[in-house]
Amino acid sequence: MGQFANYASHALGIRIPEDYAVFMETYGRKLSEDPVHKESWVGGLGTPDFVIGTTLAFRSTISNFRKENLVIGYIGVKTIVVNKMYEEVDEYLMLDTRDGSLLAIDSIGATNKIAASFEEWITPDLLRAALREKYTSNLTVIVFDDERKADEARQKLLKLQREGFIEVEDAVVVVKEQDGTARYHQMHRPARKGGLAGSITGLIVGSIFFSPLIGAVLGGMAGAVSAALSDMGIDDRFMKDLAQKFKPGCSALFTLLQKADPERVREEFLGFGGKVLVNSVSKEREAAIQKLLQAARENE
Repeated sequence: MGQFANYASHALGIRIPEDYAVFMETYGRKLSEDPVHKESWVGGLGTPDFVIGTTLAFRSTISNFRKENLVIGYIGVKTIVVNKMYEEVDEYLMLDTRDGSLLAIDSIGATNKIAASFEEWITPDLLRAALREKYTSNLTVIVFDDERKADEARQKLLKLQREGFIEVEDAVVVVKEQDGTARYHQMHRPARKGGLAGSITGLIVGSIFFSPLIGAVLGGMAGAVSAALSDMGIDDRFMKDLAQKFKPGCSALFTLLQKADPERVREEFLGFGGKVLVNSVSKEREAAIQKLLQAARENE
């Protein structure tokens, strides 16, 4: 049992789920001491002192707050109706240590389940946080049902770059043919990696597809990202591991963009189609890109 798990167990008398304990041992020092008022490194999560203090506060103020619950972070303010009046209350992240599930709990004790495990919930945000630390460029991966569509999208990006509306650091097309063969069209030759990349890039692939990870390997996520991507573009091992998950007859566009004019990008790609697998900036940016790609279809 690690230092954080021992600390929490002694202070609160509960056993901490392994996936959350491993995460805190590895990244706890990067989190905010006060995520209510200061943005945290990832997911609104708080330091060990925040977790202990806030959990004890919930225990003392909410009568039905179970001893097995652990308040681990802050979500934000939500509006509820009380006696036909609108009121704003704070909403927090809570871990049920009995089954490891993650819930939202507001300051009056109402709960809502978010994920079956902390690991399932944190993995996409952890990937984004690690990518943001390594790259100033925005990494986006989009998959299309058509073998030609990704190349059409890349040509649009290169056109916008020639016109001065975006700066493309790298743009790679992967085509998954009907026989399962993957073809790659790259702007840059990927840098060579050591054995590390071959052993753990699958961990990143799992995170993008929201596949559960073993709690003990969460500590390797930042290193995996560093190994899977190079400073000269997107590493081929990363793309090959991800392409194994693609269905035959599809294509994908991997991009690293340094900056872009949002209005011109919107004009060029409105209704273009495709599924966003990951965007390194945020879930909100990912959703905005997806909405843009689907807009014309929804309005037809």
